[in-house]
Amino acid sequence: MTSVGAQRVRDANGGTQSPLEQRLIESVAHGAVLDLAGDGPVDEAAMRSWGDDRTISASVIRELVRGRLVSEPDPHGLRLRGARIVGQIDLENITSDLALELRDCLLPSGVNLRNARLSAVALTGCRIEQAPGAADAALDATRCAAWVMSLRKSTVTADAVAGTVRLAAARVGTLDCRGARLENSTGSALDADGLQVDQSVFLNDGFTATSPSVRGTIRLLGAHIGGQLNCGGARLENTAGPALNADNLRANQDVLLSNGFIATSASEQGTIRLLGAHIGSLSASGARLTNTAGPVLDADGLTVDRDVALDSGFTATSASEWGGIGLSGAHIGGLLACGGARLENTTGPALDVNGLRVDQDVLLDDEFSATSGGDEVVVLVLAGARIGGALCLDSDRVTRTAPGPGPLIELDGLTYSGLPRPTSLRRWLTLLREGTPRYSAQPYQHLAAAYRAAGHDRDARTILIAQRRDQIQRAGLTASERAWGRLIGITLGYGYQPWRALLLLLATLAIAVTLSVLGGHHGGLAQKPVTSGAATTCTTIDQIGVGLDLGTPVLKTGARDRCQPTDTPAGQTLTIAGWILQLLAWSFATLFIAGFTSAVRKT
Repeated sequence: MTSVGAQRVRDANGGTQSPLEQRLIESVAHGAVLDLAGDGPVDEAAMRSWGDDRTISASVIRELVRGRLVSEPDPHGLRLRGARIVGQIDLENITSDLALELRDCLLPSGVNLRNARLSAVALTGCRIEQAPGAADAALDATRCAAWVMSLRKSTVTADAVAGTVRLAAARVGTLDCRGARLENSTGSALDADGLQVDQSVFLNDGFTATSPSVRGTIRLLGAHIGGQLNCGGARLENTAGPALNADNLRANQDVLLSNGFIATSASEQGTIRLLGAHIGSLSASGARLTNTAGPVLDADGLTVDRDVALDSGFTATSASEWGGIGLSGAHIGGLLACGGARLENTTGPALDVNGLRVDQDVLLDDEFSATSGGDEVVVLVLAGARIGGALCLDSDRVTRTAPGPGPLIELDGLTYSGLPRPTSLRRWLTLLREGTPRYSAQPYQHLAAAYRAAGHDRDARTILIAQRRDQIQRAGLTASERAWGRLIGITLGYGYQPWRALLLLLATLAIAVTLSVLGGHHGGLAQKPVTSGAATTCTTIDQIGVGLDLGTPVLKTGARDRCQPTDTPAGQTLTIAGWILQLLAWSFATLFIAGFTSAVRKT
C-alpha cells in the first residue's frame, strides 16, 4: 500500500502496476486528467502505433472503478486521454459512483458493462473493437444503469450477431452518440431493445451506422425515451434489414430525422419502422429515404401527439406493393405536412394512409409530387382517412409511370373539414371521375356537403349531378337502369334541376302550337259544321287553341270543340302528332311535379 497525499492507494495484482498505471491511480486520487496524447495525433494509425509508454491494463481500470486502488477517489472520477487499453474493460455486475471518462483511447478488446450500476460512462473519440475470438458485442451494456452513457465521436466495430453496441434493457439518463460511427459486418450496429432513457438519445451530428442485419441497423424496439430521439444529419445503412427498427417505441418528445438525415435499405420490412410507436412529433424535413425492396417508412398504427413533417425536400424512393410510406391506422394529433415532398414507388402506392386520423390539416401541396408504377396501382391511398382540419392536395404532380390512363387516388371514406384546396371544383370533379379506381358515392357526397356548408348551393348541385353521371358510367348498372338514369338526367338533372322538365313541357307546347298552325294552313284543321254544308277553315286563333289543347295536359281552350282534324294527309299527321304530344306533355308534367316534390330519388 502506498500513499498519495492524504489518500491511501492500494496496489493491484501484487504491486505490478507500471509507472504509467501508477500515474493514473494518482490522477484519480487528485481528480486530474491523465493526458498522454497532448497535441499529438489521435487517429487510428497513431493509436495502433502506441507502445508500452501509452498502455494501461484494463484490470487497473476495473479496480479503480471498484474503489480498490483509491480509498476516496476525487468526484471528478477516472479521466484518461490518449491511452491504449490492454484487455477487456470488464465492469460486469459492478456498482460504483466513480465516473469513467476515456477520451481518444484505443480499446481493442471492447467493454463489458453488463448489469453494471455506474454514475457515468463517457467513451469520447475512442476506437472500440470486439475482443479477438469473442462473440460478444464490442460494447455490451445489457441491463446496465448509468446517468450518462456517451460514445461521442467514437468508432465502434464488430463482427457479432449480438451487435456492435448492445444496450438491451439498459437504463440511462442520457445516451449521447453524436458523431459516432458504428459498424457491424454481421449483426446490428446498435441493439437497444427495451432501452429506458430518462432524457434524450442523440444519434446526430454526423452519426453513422452500417450493418447487414435483417434485425435492423439501429434497434429500439419497445424502447422508452423520456425526451427526444435526435437523428438529425445521421446516415444509416442496411443491405438486408431496416435501417431504423423502432416498433413500439415510446418517445415523449420529438423524433428528429431531419438536417440531411439519410437512410438506405434493401428490405421488405422497410427502411424506417415505427409500427405501433407513440411519439411526441416526427420531423423528417429534407430527409432522404431509400429502399430497393420495400417501403421507406412503415408506421402503421403510429400515434403522434403533435405534428408529422415530411416536407421541405423530403425524398422517399421505394419498391413496395404495399406503399412507399405507410401510415395506415395511425393517429396524428397535429398536422401532416408533406409540402414539397417527392415520393416515388416503382411497384405500389407512393403514400398509403388508409384509416389515418389527423386532428388538424393535411398538406400535400407546395410542389408535392408522388409517382407510382405498376398496372392499376393508385398513387395515393387516402381511403378512410379522417382529417379534422383542411385538406390541401395539389394533384398536378400525382402521376403514374405505367403507360396509359389509370387510377391516381383512392378517396372512398375520406373526410375533411371545409373546402379542399387549392384545386378548383372542376379539377376535383375530373379527379373523382377519372382519377379514382372505381365509382364511390361518398367522396362526391362529402365534397357536396362541404360546398353546401360554405354556402355554395349551386356548386353542391353540380357535384351531385356529376356523381350521378359517374354512377351511370362506372357503377355497373344494368342497361335498363342506365337508360332510366340518362332519361332522368336529361329531363330532371337527376332530380336536382326539375326546371328542365318544365322547359321540355314548354317546348312541347310550342311544337304543338306550331304544328297546329301549320297544319291548319294546309287544310289539316276545319271547323265542325254547325249545319249541313261544307266545313270551313279554322281561324288562326282556333288553330292556336287546338295547339294549346294538344300541348298541355290540363289546359282546355275549347278550340277543339269548334275545330277538328280533316281526313287530308295534313290532318292525319296532325292527329298522330297530337297523340304523341299529349303523351309527352303528360310525361314532362308528371316528371316536373315528381322532381319538384323530390319524388324522384337523387341518389
